[in-house]
Amino acid sequence: METKKIYVGSAQCGMKLASDVYDASSRLIVKAGTVLDDTIINKLNIYSVYSINVVVDAIKEEKVEYKNYYERLKETEEFKGFKAKFEESVDGLRSSLNAMVTKNVMVDEDKMLNDVKSVIEANKKGSSMLDMLNCMQGYDDLTYVHSMNVALISNVMAGWLGMSEEDTKILTLAGLLHDIGKVRIPVEIVSKPGKLTDEEYAIIKSHPQLGYDILKDMHIDERIKKAALMHHERCDGRGYPNKLKGDEIDDFAKIIAIADVYDAMTADRCYRKGMCPYTVIGHFESEKSVYDVRYLMAFLERIANTYVSNEALLSNGQQGKIILINKFKLSKPIVMVGNEIYDLSVMKDLEVERLL
Repeated sequence: METKKIYVGSAQCGMKLASDVYDASSRLIVKAGTVLDDTIINKLNIYSVYSINVVVDAIKEEKVEYKNYYERLKETEEFKGFKAKFEESVDGLRSSLNAMVTKNVMVDEDKMLNDVKSVIEANKKGSSMLDMLNCMQGYDDLTYVHSMNVALISNVMAGWLGMSEEDTKILTLAGLLHDIGKVRIPVEIVSKPGKLTDEEYAIIKSHPQLGYDILKDMHIDERIKKAALMHHERCDGRGYPNKLKGDEIDDFAKIIAIADVYDAMTADRCYRKGMCPYTVIGHFESEKSVYDVRYLMAFLERIANTYVSNEALLSNGQQGKIILINKFKLSKPIVMVGNEIYDLSVMKDLEVERLL
């Protein structure tokens, strides 16, 4: 029996489920073999299930062309609206940052936050913000798109951390402005596809101080200024520009650092494809001493949970469904391959290579 994964928004009555469907807590919702009807499809939506496996014959009978989950998501009206608002907001951010740098224009906090809010509201139907951002990869923009991504990820993190509305606004603005110093760096260095020379790398490393210098006299929250200055500092003292340690680093800068690295590693670049989120989670797990574990573990656990129920390609070429996370090894989830359960935490040579 051949099966395919489809976006729930493309599900139609008469299709047959090829595998059991679980919610985010791994509770069985609908059994394999169930023929979809309006009631079942509505149930899947209520439980925020974004994708299902169906029998290929059922797809053919309904004349539904199969594409993977992310391809299907890109075709939805929800994503198209999100993409339009995202690109419009990035254009606004580009104008704002350039005006601040070249014309000494003050920060228009309300406008910047409203731009982010419009992107968030374009996603109000409930698809994961991280799924949406995964579909937005390919811009290869190290300043403006990246800053918008960091702001959106930071906004999500604020919710996960239970922050107040005011602190959420400040953290979101910190994400938007954290890389403003790069606007003063020649674009040929920022976007260089090859390896940077030592001199060029030193120039890139100057952007936190440049950003702070741009913001320091503006009437904005000090945590925003510190995020620009400190987002490359690391808790073990190996960061820059001032090699700060632990509590010397502002808490908001620590959060922005995590969002910054996550987006930078998962995004496409002109010199490499974006990394699989599980590869990035593994990087963070191996570098726990570098980040504040209060924020890092809350972030990683929620990220890992986001991808439960996703189809995945494993490093041995097999495809399976992520059904559980391993709390003590979040980069190594439990995957169902056919009728077998693979616990990647004990299968040392096997990993998630790509989400499907």
